Amino acid sequence: MNKKNNEKVDEIIRVNHAGEFGAQVIYKSQIKFSKDKNLKKELKRISDEEMVHFKYFDEEIIKNRTRPTVMQPIWKVGGYVLGAVSSILGEKYVHACTEAVESTIVDHYNEQIEFLKKAKIKNDLRIKIQKFCDEEKSHKENSTKKIDSTDKSLMVFKGLTKIATKAAIKISKQI
Repeated sequence: MNKKNNEKVDEIIRVNHAGEFGAQVIYKSQIKFSKDKNLKKELKRISDEEMVHFKYFDEEIIKNRTRPTVMQPIWKVGGYVLGAVSSILGEKYVHACTEAVESTIVDHYNEQIEFLKKAKIKNDLRIKIQKFCDEEKSHKENSTKKIDSTDKSLMVFKGLTKIATKAAIKISKQI
């Protein structure tokens, strides 16, 4: 694999590791602050799936000697606040948060999958990302069904959450 492709694979591993770390923080915070037992159960199930994703990228960080993002402490605080705020605002906001984050992640994963296919590299990485992408899409679709797309406050919240998620991705790719 050439140097440019090696750097791109490192970027993919770094940003996905950061994203799955952030997902853990968000879901754990939502679970902590939610008062709804059924919602907590659903969030725990999703968090367990996300933990599988995180562990995979955590192993890849070590195996590939990829530098993790230096932004992890900031993502930890941001994810905690996002999870807490969405839970305090209520179930609709929890689902709006999930829909916004997962929608952004699905797009992001699909871009990575296309790169890996075109470059014909890291087939095992591509297969894992595809599996995780399918799971993220399922989380997104489940949440989309539970929110009112005409609720302006939810749409604003979703929009801000997407902007923050895209910014975190962009920053984590680099540092």
